[in-house]
Amino acid sequence: MKLFNNLIVITLLCISSLYSQVNTEAMRGDNQLPGVQHNLELDFAYISGNSELIELNGSYRADFASLSNLNGFFIWKYDRAFENSKDDITYKGFGHLRIFKPFTVHIVVEGFLQKEFNHFIDLENRELIGAGFRYNPITNLYVGLGIMNEMEKYQDISSKPNFIKSTNYLNYSFTILDIAEIQNITYYQFKLEELKDYRILWDGKLTILGLKGISFHINFHFRYDKNSNNSNYFEISNGLGIKF
Repeated sequence: MKLFNNLIVITLLCISSLYSQVNTEAMRGDNQLPGVQHNLELDFAYISGNSELIELNGSYRADFASLSNLNGFFIWKYDRAFENSKDDITYKGFGHLRIFKPFTVHIVVEGFLQKEFNHFIDLENRELIGAGFRYNPITNLYVGLGIMNEMEKYQDISSKPNFIKSTNYLNYSFTILDIAEIQNITYYQFKLEELKDYRILWDGKLTILGLKGISFHINFHFRYDKNSNNSNYFEISNGLGIKF
């Protein structure tokens, strides 16, 4: 039982570390109805053995659309895990607001705000504000170009460094013979004052479509930081989906 509890702790730590850089492009919804739509999720897990483990997860999402084609979404997530009701194993929070409006048939102008913290990597606070545009040259292909001001504060570092960064992404998905879907989302970010300091983030997903709404999917996640203290990693996971 103790080994099982240790495995749970390790899993929680790994998840907290992997999602320290969030792919916001993958969070886009397809809400087209005027008004605001809300979605709230709360999860609780309790594991008892040689020790007690408690995990709390909560998320809130609001998608809004107006008759003037001003659209957007707001997302807030909070995760916390602790042992014996007092010792924090990890906790993290993430909030993102994005507003966008069509400029032409193929170009959308957007602005965004973001705030996050992550106990596992000692990230006390990360805030950014930015703007850019999203270009849709062909079906299912989106190219994003933007600029943002980013501030990061770590627990062991007294300073709060601010950086001006270029943030860019490529989002492309396609279907193979109506039985498989492939999606690739790639981010490329770099500091304007130090072009050699950059980050590459890739999320790939392969979905095999089955009968009666059942699907099988494989997710790939890769992160590479150049000239950064953050670790690089590759993750692969799989699972089943049910649509009804």
